[in-house]
Amino acid sequence: MVLITVFLWTVSVGAAPKGKVVLGMAGALTTLDPHTFSSLPISMHHPNIFDTLLSRSPDGSLTTHLAKSYKMASPKVWEFKLREGLKFSNGDPVTAEAVKFSFERILNPKLKSKQRRYFKSIAKVEVVDKYTARIHTKKPDPMLPPFLAIYGFIVPPKYYKKHNKKYLARNPVGSGPYIVKKWRKGEELIYEVNPTSWRKPKAKTVVVKFIPESTTRVAALISGDVDVIDNLPPGLSGRVRSSKGRKVIAKQSPRTNYILMVIKKGAPWMDVRVRRAINLAIDRNSITKNIMMGFAKPVAIIDGPASFGHNPALKPYPYDPAQAKKLLAKAGFAKGFSFDVFIPKGRFMMGKEALEGIAGQWARVGLKANVRVMEWGAMKPIIFSKYKSGVKPFLYYLARMNTAFSAEHMFAGAISSRSAYGGFRDKAVDKMINEARSTMDNAAREKKYQEIGRILRHEKVPIVPLYQTFRIFGVNKKISWKPRADGKLIAFEVGLAGSN
Repeated sequence: MVLITVFLWTVSVGAAPKGKVVLGMAGALTTLDPHTFSSLPISMHHPNIFDTLLSRSPDGSLTTHLAKSYKMASPKVWEFKLREGLKFSNGDPVTAEAVKFSFERILNPKLKSKQRRYFKSIAKVEVVDKYTARIHTKKPDPMLPPFLAIYGFIVPPKYYKKHNKKYLARNPVGSGPYIVKKWRKGEELIYEVNPTSWRKPKAKTVVVKFIPESTTRVAALISGDVDVIDNLPPGLSGRVRSSKGRKVIAKQSPRTNYILMVIKKGAPWMDVRVRRAINLAIDRNSITKNIMMGFAKPVAIIDGPASFGHNPALKPYPYDPAQAKKLLAKAGFAKGFSFDVFIPKGRFMMGKEALEGIAGQWARVGLKANVRVMEWGAMKPIIFSKYKSGVKPFLYYLARMNTAFSAEHMFAGAISSRSAYGGFRDKAVDKMINEARSTMDNAAREKKYQEIGRILRHEKVPIVPLYQTFRIFGVNKKISWKPRADGKLIAFEVGLAGSN
């Protein structure tokens, strides 16, 4: 029997957008082309201009969007019924042909899209009629709908065929609630209401100021230059709270911070007892309380509790330095050993401080960590060369955002052999991840992911899971806005109190 899934979504009707709000955001936008790159900053801007077939509601639930309904027509065919009569901001109609073109553009190797990896299972896109499209996959792929709620923005074919990549990077056309009135790269972006959009934003105008320095963002909020700021450091939250008319809003995000071990011949942590010791020597509660100031929560494994497939029976590693010492001694490292651990500069909230705290805890059991902080661009080649001969084994600190709310998204991205960033290779685990990915029955697939989580936590121990950080925002009290489950600050959801 083929499982049929249909979701219906009703467009809300509210007051007309009013007023202007100003956002101070840490991450700069690199391109307005919706198909070339993937990153958290980009994923907070493109939904203002473009629409996907499916979407995530603020509470994290999967819902329809451009598609008014969808179903699994067969194990390898997903059918989408589009809303009728919608238009792009240039007046072109939103049709199944636009859906077909958009995915073919992403999958075209010449575009070198960073989003292509999410849609590698697609064999072809079929236009059934003007408002019906079918996506055929090479094999059953239950992860396609969650990815369609993140990427796969639909664009007008004629416009995107007419212009080159450089032009499209600065001159977007979509069916979203805003158009881009002005963009000064790295400085400012101004959104205005798209009069042809089927969705109404809260504010008529949104100005985004890109402010990478956290103290400068806080000063801009307090002075009234901006109304909302993201990436508020825990240490500056008190300053915002004590400012008249300002408040702090924090929301646990699906972003897991963790440490990867390059598990290869010659590494002390080739021995699973050492991997367990590395985990047991960390006092996660102390790190989250004293360094993260309560704006983080320890996790047992990388997927996190909000993920489909999460195993609730798994608990974070306890702090047990005595047991860690025993395991190290049994593995032949009674006196400990030294190693390098890399972390990108300024990429993760309090990341350097947390890692230095962890290094101090490791030192108590003889693990001498040399914390090496460097720019992300310099660190990436080191990560990618980790398995080359002559490269000493090392550890590295990363974080992964689970916007797909799925254990598969996290396991495949950090644990499986196909991950460019992972440090663990295991054929049995790879096979389990691949089998779960192709299981269409939700209950059976959930059990498979839970079993993978159990094996990773108790048997394989391939990583050092740390905690999920909270997304912390500073907000002017005149603003009407609630944080999303995925931690994103999206302009069309921000408005003035009482405006609608």
